[in-house]
Amino acid sequence: MKKFLALMLALLLCLSALGATAEIPEEKKPVETELDGGVVASMHTFNAKIYEAECEQPGTIERLDYTTAVYGDGVTYQQWANVYLPYGYDETRQYNILYFFHGTNETQNSFIAEPIVKNVVDNMIFYGVCDPFIIVCPTYYYVYENRTVQHDVFPLEVRNDLMPAVESKYSTYAETADEAGFIASRAHRAISGYSQGCHACWNNAYVNFDLAKWIVPMSGSSVDNLQAMKDAFAAKPGYEDDTFFILCSGGKRDLAYEGTVALANAMLADEAFSYGTDPQENNFYVAISKDLHQTLKGRNNLYSILVDVLFK
Repeated sequence: MKKFLALMLALLLCLSALGATAEIPEEKKPVETELDGGVVASMHTFNAKIYEAECEQPGTIERLDYTTAVYGDGVTYQQWANVYLPYGYDETRQYNILYFFHGTNETQNSFIAEPIVKNVVDNMIFYGVCDPFIIVCPTYYYVYENRTVQHDVFPLEVRNDLMPAVESKYSTYAETADEAGFIASRAHRAISGYSQGCHACWNNAYVNFDLAKWIVPMSGSSVDNLQAMKDAFAAKPGYEDDTFFILCSGGKRDLAYEGTVALANAMLADEAFSYGTDPQENNFYVAISKDLHQTLKGRNNLYSILVDVLFK
């Protein structure tokens, strides 16, 4: 009997560690936004009292230091990123990974290191909304004191320095932390960013779409991004049918709302794009909330798109 009870206790502890005993809380009423052609974008709304509270099984955040010398001035810059690891992180398993870029004048601490964001991510994993995944938050300012940035060069830092540093240390789907390994595992990698970080996200999309299937620009898109992306696909063909775009924005009080809606409608009108949540059939989706323009609101976008489509 004692052996049986011990086995049952071990099983319960194992299930608890995976978040399997937690029941997903009921959502609040979704936000619906009508796009062209009668398409309705639906934004899931979580129960903030539950998801923003401290989680029983919190993940951890580590600082990862690396260097970059891609900016053409002969200088090697010391850089670092925050890396979020889910509760129970296990080097023997593989994890999806999201690279997220902060907004103007913010830092590596401005998203996942904020408790209100980390709690939401912790609880999404705990309640089984999504599988455990890794989040990486660097900065595009290579001289932060002067807010020095070259958005057209930053994608090379991500490709040549940041990703190898991160994925040689942490367990992702990349079998090797080099271009070949990243290309082979692109279905398990996402690039995102908010506001100016959205601009960084798009610039990374133009260069690094062969390394990341999921492109998640938040509150900073415009119709100009469509042609730039099509030009990038033309220059490096073979990925246009297997890259998934998830456009996010706040509501009408968000200064990025009109640009995001204009881009979404342009994509709806373009035969190269199919709207929906099935990655086998579709290649873009839209999530629009009622929120103001604030990087921390990216947690709401992240919840909604993980429910519907991201890493599916």
